[in-house]
Amino acid sequence: MQRYFSGPPFLSGRSEMVRRRSSRGFTLVELLVVIAIIGVLIALLLPAVQQAREAARRMECTNNLKQLGLTMHTRHDTFGKLPPLGNQAVDGNWGGNRIYAWTIYVLPYLEQNALYDNMQVRAKSSSLPSPWSTSQTDTWEKQNWQVDINGFTCPSDSPPPNRAESPALLNYKACVGDDYHQNHFVPTNQNRDNRGIFQIDRKLGLASITDGLSNTVMLGEIAGSGGARSLRGGVALNMRSWNPQACSARYDVTTKQLTGDVRAEFRPHTGRAWDGRPYFVGFATMVGPNGPSCQWGGVDGNEHMGTLSSWHPGGGNVCMADGSVQFITENINTGNQAADSVATPSGQSDYGVWGALGSRNGGEAVSVP
Repeated sequence: MQRYFSGPPFLSGRSEMVRRRSSRGFTLVELLVVIAIIGVLIALLLPAVQQAREAARRMECTNNLKQLGLTMHTRHDTFGKLPPLGNQAVDGNWGGNRIYAWTIYVLPYLEQNALYDNMQVRAKSSSLPSPWSTSQTDTWEKQNWQVDINGFTCPSDSPPPNRAESPALLNYKACVGDDYHQNHFVPTNQNRDNRGIFQIDRKLGLASITDGLSNTVMLGEIAGSGGARSLRGGVALNMRSWNPQACSARYDVTTKQLTGDVRAEFRPHTGRAWDGRPYFVGFATMVGPNGPSCQWGGVDGNEHMGTLSSWHPGGGNVCMADGSVQFITENINTGNQAADSVATPSGQSDYGVWGALGSRNGGEAVSVP
């Protein structure tokens, strides 16, 4: 029988050793070292990734405010007036006995013509739903009332945890000025004409902003995703003092919570885009940005001392009356916080640069720092 020589035995054994050696895996120490290196790299990269994401969200917020500013100017060009903060009759159509917001007026200029028309048809045929209605049986309401408009929400803010009375979200509100006395009244009620651009039942032309369009805040962003006692999202109730210092005192810096009575979590102030009262669609330039928000009484229709707030680091965005968007820092000058809000429509603000930016006719030549 013929045999074939397969090579020297020592070569065969060496190949086997090489094969065994090459198939050996990582040791436990090597694996742990690799995992540790990956962990360090992730730890280094994660803040940069988060910052990049927040920068993108902030840019979207800025673009939303620019678009809303443009809609205000387009509305003004069409009708010669800016919309009111809120009104019972929206563009002449009776909407029941509720106050409906400026947000409805600007829908046609946000490419929401169909939604606007549907609301007008509903207002003519019967009445618009209550601004807090979240009915699960009304088909029209589900399609036209319980809707979140992309241009009304900031991606840096999450939806409020409880939306039982929040049919439509709104992170951008209209400025009622440096005023707490009369920002929930109509101007004809005891001559209560507030100092900001917007007020219930009042439609102003841009010519009435005598402090200058670039020096007067028109819109600003508001965060509302925190809990009932949180700084961003919570509202302190029964704050029956006229000065912002008393409102700031309702926030405990140790516990990081609002003290005393607060608004129920199911009624967040960023949850009713269609409600025309200051609590839901307005803010004042009294308490500094990212400070607490306060309400005079225990109901939504009282005086409201809400302020600019956001999850952007260090401050929040505003849209000036000329349509430009500016970033207001938390350390902006807020003047004499112990001064009581005055019930006069003109005169220089007590609340420094921040208050002056909110008043439309205070006579202050103040611009964004």
